[in-house]
Amino acid sequence: MIETDWLSIKQQVFEKCDIVLNTKVEELQTDVVQLRLGIANDSKSSMGDKYETSREMMQQEINRLEQQISINKQQLFMLKSSKTVQQSSHITKGSLVETSIGNFLIAASFGELKLKEFSCFVISEAAPIAQLLMGKSNNEQIEINKKQVNILNVY
Repeated sequence: MIETDWLSIKQQVFEKCDIVLNTKVEELQTDVVQLRLGIANDSKSSMGDKYETSREMMQQEINRLEQQISINKQQLFMLKSSKTVQQSSHITKGSLVETSIGNFLIAASFGELKLKEFSCFVISEAAPIAQLLMGKSNNEQIEINKKQVNILNVY
């Protein structure tokens, strides 16, 4: 594949991650609003303990959702701070790396991303495999679980 194709794919991966993460944040925020409305509209019944338990369970769910929102916003920040379309000879934050075991974008902890016929793992620079890849360049090797992995290209 020619270099411009890879750079286009890299841009598409960043855009897809951004869309998915923003959508998750919006959905989670909607869920929080609905739960808060539920708490506000929940009227106290003659069984006071049941009412308090219900409110507490809803509040715990709100706290869990707000934590997920925070995590997703942090991933968005990491993604945006990694976004670069410049090609580098060495693997750095923001690099798209083609290896003998698959493709990796070092940006944020997102997981596997598929675009039509292209697939890659979007990983944070703190991920163990990213730590092994950082600073390496084309035609170098790393070892993962006693298996040699070839670095084919860096974009």
